[in-house]
This record gives sequence, C-alpha cells and structure tokens, in this order.
Amino acid sequence: MSGQRLKDAALPLFAEQGYEGTALSEIAKAVGIKTPSIYAHFASKEALFLEIYRDVMRHELLMLQEVVQEKHATMEAELRAFFYKVTDFGVNSQVKRFFQRAIFFPPQSLAKQMREEMMTYEAMTSKSIGEILGKKLGSAQKEKWVFLFYCLLDGLSLEHEIYSQEDFAKRRDAAWESLAALL
Repeated sequence: MSGQRLKDAALPLFAEQGYEGTALSEIAKAVGIKTPSIYAHFASKEALFLEIYRDVMRHELLMLQEVVQEKHATMEAELRAFFYKVTDFGVNSQVKRFFQRAIFFPPQSLAKQMREEMMTYEAMTSKSIGEILGKKLGSAQKEKWVFLFYCLLDGLSLEHEIYSQEDFAKRRDAAWESLAALL
C-alpha cells in the first residue's frame, strides 16, 4: 500500500462527495485496507486532502507551463491556447472537479491555508498570462484583462456543470471572443 494509491482512491471521492461527505472508511475500502492503516501514510484526513490539493495545483501549473512553452504564431494564439486549456473541464474531469470543489468549498479547518496557497497559485498563473500580454498591453490594461480572465474562468467552471457540452462550448467560445476583442 502506498500513499499515492490512497490519494488516487481519495481524489474521486473528494471530487464527488466533498471533504465533509467523504469518510476515511470509504477511502480505505476503495483500496482494500482497514481505516486505521491510512494513518501509516497520512496524519489525518486533512493531511490527505491537503496533499491531494497541492498535487492538483502542481499538475495544473505544469499543464499551463506546457502551453506557455509551446510555439504559437501570435500572442492571441498563445492566450487562446491558455484559455482553452484551463477551461477544458472534460480532460481530467475528476481532477478539475476536485480543484473546483476545493476552491469554492474548502474544508472549514483548512480554508485559510488553502486560500493562501490558492493566491500563490493564482499569482503564478497571472504572471504567465502577464508575460504573454506584456508583448502588447500596458500594465493597467494587462491587470484588467487578467481580472476578466479569472471572472470568465470561474463562471465557465460553474457553467460546465449546468449546461450540455454543446451549450457550454458555445458559451466558452463567446467568452473567448469577448476576451480576445480586448487585445
């Protein structure tokens, strides 16, 4: 039994049921161990959840760094690739759902710590966007564009849960067109 196997089993449970709705006994059952055996790998349910949260943030940052490192014909093409990558909620859907739930509904006992870590993640993401935008926009325009980017990202993350794939795709395309018009 490894800590990674426990995290792999816990992530979809936390993604679907939330922190409060997931019992350690469910995670133990999913990997075929008794609940107390989890404590050989994680000090608490909070520690397990927080480690998964950090893994997911690292995964998301690596994914975005890949987009930035790719060759794009134009700044707009690079921003478009970035936008569509972060709003592709169908890829790694359990990871995305976990991340959404953790951001919007963090466990009360971890909320402050997770919010601080999220601000670090957002600052790193904003820096990547800013570097791309720096090629064309001034600092005031750049900041407004990044704010709008996050508003659209947050809205689309919720719309993905509400609308059909077809309707979501139309909304995402409209969001990008509106954002691109500001470049």
